[in-house]
Order: sequence, then structure tokens, then C-alpha cells
Amino acid sequence: MLRLYDTRHRLVEPLLPPGSRALRTYTAAGLPGQVHADLIRRVLERSNVRVLACRSLDGDLTPLNVRPAEHVPDGMAGALRLLGGRIDLYLGDTDEPVDDEVVRHRARSAVTLDAPTPADPLALRLALMEHRYRDAAVVTPDALSAAADTVGRWRRKVAEWAEQPSLPIAKDRADALTEAFDDDLDTPGALRILRDLEDDGEVAPGSKFETFLHADHILALDLSIEIGR
Repeated sequence: MLRLYDTRHRLVEPLLPPGSRALRTYTAAGLPGQVHADLIRRVLERSNVRVLACRSLDGDLTPLNVRPAEHVPDGMAGALRLLGGRIDLYLGDTDEPVDDEVVRHRARSAVTLDAPTPADPLALRLALMEHRYRDAAVVTPDALSAAADTVGRWRRKVAEWAEQPSLPIAKDRADALTEAFDDDLDTPGALRILRDLEDDGEVAPGSKFETFLHADHILALDLSIEIGR
């Protein structure tokens, strides 16, 4: 189960208590934080956890493959009203204090953006994932360019691998991906696993294909978009 760093306790702790199958989350952050919240949501939903999500940022974030969440224009008060007076995860991008009586887990998104959104917004999504959500880092135009190259290459390779006989997922890589995501949302670690798999000549193309698509349920980079083109 997903473990995240709680900024109050300064510990990586389970996000949900044992047996819980639902999470109420409020994201009070800019664009990077909204992407991080979406990654957290996808990891939880893969484990069959129901996520009730609201956010402070208005607007359509679907170009970044951020799933819809209820917009609350009046901040914490609106989030508490919407979520029934309790927030299981508060994800912000500042050190604004929160009421410990109503917030069970507090996390912070620390990656910032210093570049315009690229032609392919999912290059921005990948560039953000090159850093762990809570590490102070800046996404620059050069980082976006490198991410766009990677996204394009992976889409082409997935399309090439799709032409080969399908084979089971590479279980060792899939298990490592799950552990990386669950371990404080270690997206850089997950991306290293995929890069290693991409270059591994011992793994058949059909297995690479299935494993990359398996990972893309969480990465949400539209890696299958070139298939059949």
C-alpha cells in the first residue's frame, strides 16, 4: 500500500489505515501538485481504493491526463464541507498550517515549473515525474525538451513492440514498479526501471510491450497512441 512522507511527523507513513478502502483528498497546489495528486490517485485506485478528490485549482487539466476532481473555490472550508468534515490527505505546495484535527496526512509538492507548457502537455507530466514529488527541483525548458524526446521514443517503441507476439508482463519489473510507486511515490525510480527494461536485450519485445502499458496506467503518458499508425 502507498506510503507518503508526512511533513508534520517527518516520516514516510502508510497513507491509509489497515482495512480502509476509501480516501478523501484535497489538493491545494498549482499545476505540478495537481499532477502529483493524480499520480497518487492512480496508485491508490490500482489497489482498489476509492478516492474522493477535490482541488483548489480551476480549469481543464485533462490535457495532462489529470483525472477530474471537484473544484472548491473557497479553499479548506469548501473541501471540508464537500468531504464531510475530514481530509485524509492534504497535498499543498506551501507550508501553510492546517488543522491536525481534520487532516490525517499532510504532504507537500515541491517541484516547480519554470517553462511554458509544451506542445505535448504529457512531456510536462513526464518531466515532473523525473523528480520525486517532495524534492525541491525546477522543470526547465531543457528538461521539457528531453522529456518530449523520451515520450516520443517510448511511443514509437511501444508501437514497434505491438507488432510482435504478445507475452506476459515482465513480472520482476512490474513488481519493482509497484514497489517504487508505493515507496513514497518514487517516480524517478519507476522511470529508471522502464529505461532499464527498454534496453534489456534479454526481454522479448512482447513482454516489454505489456510491461510498458502496465506502467502507463499510472504514468498516463499515452504510450499506446502510435499503435497502428
